[in-house]
Amino acid sequence: MVDQAFTFLHTYGELLYAVFIMPGTYLLSWFVAIAPVTALQLGITAGQTGGPLPFIVSLLSWLALMILLSIVWRVLRNWMRLVSAMIRTAWYRLTLATRLLKTRLLLMLRSLLPRRRTPAEFEPPAVEFDELDMAVLDSVSEQGPGLTLSAPELAERLSLLPSIIQQSLDKLSRNKMLDSVIGSTDGFENYRLTEAGATFVSMWQRQMFRG
Repeated sequence: MVDQAFTFLHTYGELLYAVFIMPGTYLLSWFVAIAPVTALQLGITAGQTGGPLPFIVSLLSWLALMILLSIVWRVLRNWMRLVSAMIRTAWYRLTLATRLLKTRLLLMLRSLLPRRRTPAEFEPPAVEFDELDMAVLDSVSEQGPGLTLSAPELAERLSLLPSIIQQSLDKLSRNKMLDSVIGSTDGFENYRLTEAGATFVSMWQRQMFRG
């Protein structure tokens, strides 16, 4: 049993060494083919496996291969990250375009539908909101009751500057659609949807479904 184990290890070791020494043997044989005189002077023969030279050449070859594979992997990883970022950006812009289209349709429907009396507890704002205002209001409403968003977070979602988003947030806050809360994110105030804002969004959504 022990002899079989030693035989197996010996055979396995020889196989590993043969695989390891293969690049050195090939490169030395190639060198002999293109420069036979120089190879003869250096004592290099085709198919040489003995001596330190094939071992050193093979070791350098495997190291060069690992370095090359490492470089290729880094390039592929960077490309995969770039492609992934481009796909996420394209998907988000498509989603944003869909939201803006929905907002525009809601505004069109609102202008076509006859005016109705609204409950006494809610008066629609006299100011008209543009597409950006509605996109901001829609994004905050999707957070759910009591949850907040800030200008930098909305800017990342809408691919705009935080200063532009902050102007829309100020406008919505002045018209009681949003309410600022204690605390800040990156120096910008946090906002949450008010009851009036939630009612306003619900009215537009009902109008859209009726259409």
